[in-house]
Amino acid sequence: MSNPSKEIVTISVPKGDLDNDYTFYEDGKIRHNYDQSAYKTGLEAWINARSIPATDKEKILKECPAEFKIKIAAILKR
Repeated sequence: MSNPSKEIVTISVPKGDLDNDYTFYEDGKIRHNYDQSAYKTGLEAWINARSIPATDKEKILKECPAEFKIKIAAILKR
Protein backbone atom coordinates (compact mmCIF):
# COMPACT_ATOMS: atom_id res chain seq x y z
CA MET A 1 0.00 0.00 0.00
CA SER A 2 1.74 3.13 -1.12
CA ASN A 3 1.29 6.52 0.42
CA PRO A 4 -1.66 6.03 2.79
CA SER A 5 -3.41 9.15 3.99
CA LYS A 6 -2.87 10.68 7.42
CA GLU A 7 -3.06 8.26 10.32
CA ILE A 8 -5.87 8.91 12.79
CA VAL A 9 -5.22 6.41 15.58
CA THR A 10 -4.01 2.87 16.31
CA ILE A 11 -6.17 0.79 18.63
CA SER A 12 -5.01 -2.45 20.20
CA VAL A 13 -7.48 -5.23 20.98
CA PRO A 14 -5.19 -8.13 21.89
CA LYS A 15 -6.38 -11.73 21.80
CA GLY A 16 -4.74 -13.22 24.86
CA ASP A 17 -1.00 -12.93 24.29
CA LEU A 18 -1.42 -12.26 20.56
CA ASP A 19 -1.16 -8.76 19.10
CA ASN A 20 -4.24 -7.46 17.29
CA ASP A 21 -3.84 -3.79 16.31
CA TYR A 22 -5.94 -1.71 13.94
CA THR A 23 -4.60 1.56 12.48
CA PHE A 24 -7.21 3.87 10.97
CA TYR A 25 -6.47 6.47 8.27
CA GLU A 26 -8.28 9.64 7.18
CA ASP A 27 -9.26 8.11 3.82
CA GLY A 28 -11.01 5.18 5.54
CA LYS A 29 -8.24 2.64 5.01
CA ILE A 30 -7.46 0.25 7.86
CA ARG A 31 -4.13 -1.50 8.50
CA HIS A 32 -4.38 -4.65 10.62
CA ASN A 33 -1.20 -5.76 12.41
CA TYR A 34 -1.66 -9.06 14.18
CA ASP A 35 -0.24 -12.35 15.36
CA GLN A 36 -1.90 -15.48 13.97
CA SER A 37 -0.24 -17.68 16.61
CA ALA A 38 2.78 -17.68 18.92
CA TYR A 39 4.78 -18.97 15.94
CA LYS A 40 3.31 -16.72 13.25
CA THR A 41 3.68 -13.14 14.47
CA GLY A 42 4.00 -9.66 13.02
CA LEU A 43 1.55 -10.09 10.15
CA GLU A 44 0.07 -7.10 8.32
CA ALA A 45 -2.97 -6.73 6.09
CA TRP A 46 -4.88 -3.82 4.58
CA ILE A 47 -8.53 -4.51 5.25
CA ASN A 48 -11.95 -2.90 5.09
CA ALA A 49 -14.40 -2.53 7.96
CA ARG A 50 -16.55 -5.45 6.75
CA SER A 51 -13.71 -7.87 7.49
CA ILE A 52 -13.45 -6.84 11.17
CA PRO A 53 -15.37 -9.22 13.46
CA ALA A 54 -18.26 -7.62 15.38
CA THR A 55 -16.59 -8.43 18.71
CA ASP A 56 -13.44 -6.56 17.62
CA LYS A 57 -15.54 -3.59 16.43
CA GLU A 58 -17.09 -3.35 19.90
CA LYS A 59 -13.66 -3.53 21.55
CA ILE A 60 -12.24 -0.93 19.14
CA LEU A 61 -15.00 1.55 19.98
CA LYS A 62 -14.62 0.84 23.70
CA GLU A 63 -10.85 1.45 23.58
CA CYS A 64 -11.02 4.38 21.16
CA PRO A 65 -10.04 7.77 22.61
CA ALA A 66 -13.07 10.07 22.85
CA GLU A 67 -11.67 12.62 20.38
CA PHE A 68 -11.58 9.97 17.60
CA LYS A 69 -14.70 7.95 18.46
CA ILE A 70 -17.09 9.58 15.95
CA LYS A 71 -14.60 9.33 13.08
CA ILE A 72 -13.70 5.69 13.85
CA ALA A 73 -17.37 4.70 14.27
CA ALA A 74 -18.08 6.17 10.81
CA ILE A 75 -15.23 4.17 9.24
CA LEU A 76 -16.43 0.97 10.94
CA LYS A 77 -19.92 1.43 9.45
CA ARG A 78 -18.64 1.51 5.86
